[in-house]
Amino acid sequence: MLTYRLAGVSLSIAITAGVITGWGAADEVQAQETHARPAKQVPELKRRQDTVKVAVAQMMIDQAKLNDENDPVDELIPWMDRAEKAHADLLVFPEYLLGAYHIDDPMIKKLRDQVRKRNLNVIVGGWEYLPGQIIKHPPKPKTYANTVLVIDRGGNVAGKHRKMHPALGANSPYCWPPEPGERGEHTMVLGNENGVIDLDFGRIGLLTCYDGYFFESFQMPSLRGAEVLVWVNARGGMVEPHVIQAASFITCTHVVASNQSVGCGSAICSYPGWRLDHAAPAPGEEAFLVGDLDLKEIRIQRRNNRMLHQRRPEVYQTIAEKWQPWTAYPDIEPFRYSAESTAAESAIDQ
Repeated sequence: MLTYRLAGVSLSIAITAGVITGWGAADEVQAQETHARPAKQVPELKRRQDTVKVAVAQMMIDQAKLNDENDPVDELIPWMDRAEKAHADLLVFPEYLLGAYHIDDPMIKKLRDQVRKRNLNVIVGGWEYLPGQIIKHPPKPKTYANTVLVIDRGGNVAGKHRKMHPALGANSPYCWPPEPGERGEHTMVLGNENGVIDLDFGRIGLLTCYDGYFFESFQMPSLRGAEVLVWVNARGGMVEPHVIQAASFITCTHVVASNQSVGCGSAICSYPGWRLDHAAPAPGEEAFLVGDLDLKEIRIQRRNNRMLHQRRPEVYQTIAEKWQPWTAYPDIEPFRYSAESTAAESAIDQ
């Protein structure tokens, strides 16, 4: 260890196996300040059950069946009836099913009434237009959000989650960058944090489709007290079982995933995620999953979980900064859309 004094600042240099690392007085002060920050407490869980029976509907709505007499809620009712007969506490639908709506629309009131009649908690998503914004297609940018609603047994909107990461670039092999003139989720209002909601059985956390490819989306609601993470999807492929299982293990939560039946992978996974308790692996097929999750045990685990106790947020600051890892490869040409595609999109915009 060599110590130098430069401009009144003590700087220690460690030379080990050819690696030089620096540790200055300013770094030490910063570390002390970071450690001195008070820990954030999570609100006490006021309502709880020892177990929760969860139902997952892997399905989709045939748009040809929708008309002035039949709206998306009518297509959800048979699944709610199945959940009621199964004595489920929570029914999880896939993403997008409600279509376009305002939160005070008659359709949402109808949904709330139907949920209340069946003594269920229901999670379902759609395109929520902001108050005062006109529903139009294509939508005006920043007038709508991909929103998951949570309706409790009393028919109340107990909470919601707005998708935080837009899915885009479907015609790129990397799903990036957005296509010229691309609309859809690229123009929606993005959520800033996961919905974390207390229901009568315990606390849940929400994430939507592409959110699940950013592992922070699982970690954040767990840290805020969620015991069950609900991941809603609507994609042609499979909701990846290895992501579900890893999320359960690392966050010390149960994980429930739904997908539309255009794809598959809906699942119920209990902690510690060694396996999926129930899964729908066949693409293009409807499925109805029902499973019990042990909430009493997950609370004991979360009270004592070593990874929750041994977190070191002071060393994770890198993850909260904006990085451009791709700049390490200036010799590799990034993917670009063809000139024909760009011209076609420009024509649409005009």
